[in-house]
Amino acid sequence: MAFAARAEERAQTDEVTALAIQLRERLVSDPTGGPSEGWMLLGQTYQRMGRAADAVEAFEVVAEREDATSATFSMLAEAVAVANDGVVIPRAKLAIDRALDLDPSNPAATYFESLYYFQQEETRKAYDLLVSRLNQEEAYVPWMETYAAQINRIAAAADLPVVNLPSGPTSQPGPSAADVAAASEMNDADRAEFIRSMVSRLAERLEDEPDDLDGWMRLANAYTVLQEPDRAVEAYRKAEALLEQQPASDPRRAAVRAALERLGG
Repeated sequence: MAFAARAEERAQTDEVTALAIQLRERLVSDPTGGPSEGWMLLGQTYQRMGRAADAVEAFEVVAEREDATSATFSMLAEAVAVANDGVVIPRAKLAIDRALDLDPSNPAATYFESLYYFQQEETRKAYDLLVSRLNQEEAYVPWMETYAAQINRIAAAADLPVVNLPSGPTSQPGPSAADVAAASEMNDADRAEFIRSMVSRLAERLEDEPDDLDGWMRLANAYTVLQEPDRAVEAYRKAEALLEQQPASDPRRAAVRAALERLGG
């Protein structure tokens, strides 16, 4: 790389590092413990920076809270695996199990569960998990590319059938430097504005993906933070309807009922 290009890259890295430091300081100093959205953003930022151990620490803050979702635990599992050179150690497997308890259809959790079995030399079980989850989808979604690549790696090693996917859009990027910058200025007004921008994007996505149970729960929680109880109740009702398709023992049922009671819904 040219010196100028390397200098620009270093400057961007320094900027994101500084913003991550500011965000963490805001979260740690928040007397309420800091919003879960902020901790998740911090964890994702650390992941992008290659600081897996710090990402684990950030995700674990949310994992210990009642509003932790399936996505919280699958991101935690990934961070733990990355921090251990890609090995799905028991600590990561526990997070995977929790993610799948909350949402059996979570594709990230299923991927890492498959990786766990592959590393345990249970090759056929690893292969079947991915193929089965892939076959549950009726239309293309971006994570299928990662699934297909892993399935075909396993297939090549175990003489199993390969899969082919239709072309589709690229996956969604993680939090941008602009997101981190916004979150790092977390006085009350800035925090509300940051959450509102994230909420708008989530609400728009849910219009196209109305069956995303965890998405509706995140949206409801965000509206609660923004003190918009009517919208929060509406989002929780969407989640409640989707929960009718889940086992009666699903812990998200109790979480939704408790939230609706608090909101008078």
